[in-house]
Amino acid sequence: MGLVTGGALTRSLAVYAGGGRAASGISSTANGSAGVDLSAATVDARSLGLRGVQAQGISTSDLGPASATSVADILSNATNPASLATAGFTDLCFRGPGFGDRNQIRVTTSLAGVTDIDTLVANSNAAIEAAGESPTAAATSFRNAGIRAAVVTDAAGRKSLSFTSASTAFPVAAGDRMANALLGNVKTVSNPAGRGLTNTVTGGSATAVAGTPFGAAGAGTIALHFRGASLPWPAGVSLRVTATTTIEEALADLRTAIRSEASLQGTGLTLSSAEAGQPLVFSLSRGERFEVRVAGDVQNRLGLGSFRGSTGAGGTAQYASLTGVAGTFAAIPQTLEFSIADGATESIEVTPATSGISGATTALHATFAGNATLAAAGLRATNNGTVITIASTSGSRFRMAALGATDVFGFNSPGASSTADTAEIQAGNTEVNFFLSAGARQTDLLSFRITRAQRTRFGPAGGSSSSPGVAVPARPVRFSTIQNGDDDQTITISATAASGAIQSLAVVLRNDATLARGGLDDVPNLVNLSLQQSNNATLRQIVAVKDKVTAAGAEGIRFASTLDRFEVAISTNQSGAGIGSQGTVVRAATVGTGSTSSIESAAAAARALRARRRPRGRSPP
Repeated sequence: MGLVTGGALTRSLAVYAGGGRAASGISSTANGSAGVDLSAATVDARSLGLRGVQAQGISTSDLGPASATSVADILSNATNPASLATAGFTDLCFRGPGFGDRNQIRVTTSLAGVTDIDTLVANSNAAIEAAGESPTAAATSFRNAGIRAAVVTDAAGRKSLSFTSASTAFPVAAGDRMANALLGNVKTVSNPAGRGLTNTVTGGSATAVAGTPFGAAGAGTIALHFRGASLPWPAGVSLRVTATTTIEEALADLRTAIRSEASLQGTGLTLSSAEAGQPLVFSLSRGERFEVRVAGDVQNRLGLGSFRGSTGAGGTAQYASLTGVAGTFAAIPQTLEFSIADGATESIEVTPATSGISGATTALHATFAGNATLAAAGLRATNNGTVITIASTSGSRFRMAALGATDVFGFNSPGASSTADTAEIQAGNTEVNFFLSAGARQTDLLSFRITRAQRTRFGPAGGSSSSPGVAVPARPVRFSTIQNGDDDQTITISATAASGAIQSLAVVLRNDATLARGGLDDVPNLVNLSLQQSNNATLRQIVAVKDKVTAAGAEGIRFASTLDRFEVAISTNQSGAGIGSQGTVVRAATVGTGSTSSIESAAAAARALRARRRPRGRSPP
């Protein structure tokens, strides 16, 4: 029997019935045929119960031709085309199992010939097909997901853009204001301009005035450290300056270095304002938070702070140890500032009881031990008789600045007065531009504290959690980056395979000198990489994504899949940092209604049937 594409079989069907002999009192029948009227019968995905998942734009925005936010109005609005990276093309970003995070698929849709939502869908599907043809493993996973664009019309006749799949949970995000508007995220029901997606980080103080050289004290390597923006790990940019390098030359080199850094390409992050005498402004046009940190600019010429590099005026942005030069080692106070793993600045004042390197070392060691943050990071001070070394016994990474003109401990910039690290100002995105497919199973957003009564705790060894359901979030808190090197957290993902066997994978989150995977952006990258590298067909259907519940809410991590059963066990750690809801097992639950799977092609029908045949199994332990 051939594939039925229109949802209806032929209006009449002749069924041949062969004759048979009389037996057991039943009379024989002659060969013949019977006509069956099928004019009202359908064989389509809905009637067969083949359900898929669907990521739908904001349904209250009408992209239909009679609306003030029609596709034609969105395209003609001056604000939207101005946001395009390439004129005439808009970007959407897809993530899913095998194409997540740094391997996300950017679908660039041509707007040529687009006049309404139907032509938009046609061009979107052409772009999706083209993106799946790239010779990469991520593109293959994306192609196998069978994602298609479609039009959804609600009961009120409003039309919105959606994306569906029969077999794969996925989110889609706008890559520019044009795409944001086409996903229904417009200013108002009468204003078709897409909501803004640009986040900025601004230096806490102005750069040096024009013509200022870095001087002998400032010569060396300045290291900039970028985190967030879905980067799989913190990205670094190095800027080499000499004594005669002027601030204008350094800013030009910095702009080039950021533009040329491979790990930043594709994030949309730029140095949008770099003028001598003005604060630096970094921009990200895709609606994600990010941070900028610096070390090695000991005279704060860039206005981003004066933390030292790992080797004097040069080196890396963070370090597990730092060795000074010969200080005065006088019995007078000096202020030191520390940042553990890019965390908040911790300021301490240290006064040696006696002069000399031994007294200075003892004072540092005692002050570290008495400070909860620095003690937890394992900071210790030692000396070799000439210089002092500050190191973390746990591998925690830190930055340090020594303030004041008197170089007591040997960590000042010779002939210069250090200044404290200055706080960046970030205009965080408050608009939703990220749509996770409904109809799949999802965990709660794992950046929320939950009350004792709401916890689903671990059950006995080898058993299931003691109470069913999903942990309910209470008061939201921001995801807390793991800072200390010995503060590991284990995330265990379990799912039921088609055979009924439980499949599990433990992923350790840490942030130390060997592995920096303790932040909101690099944790999903590590989890997804581990799931894919497990080569387990069941676990590879799960994806971890960054998400938030409300437009102005805190970001967190969510797990999603089209599997019928899976859950995530979250271990505790000493600081409570990392993924929230610690000491719980969070079960996934179906969210939303999804969509009807397409059977308009042989491949789509096969995917839908495979998804339909997946056994429900039993709940994982």
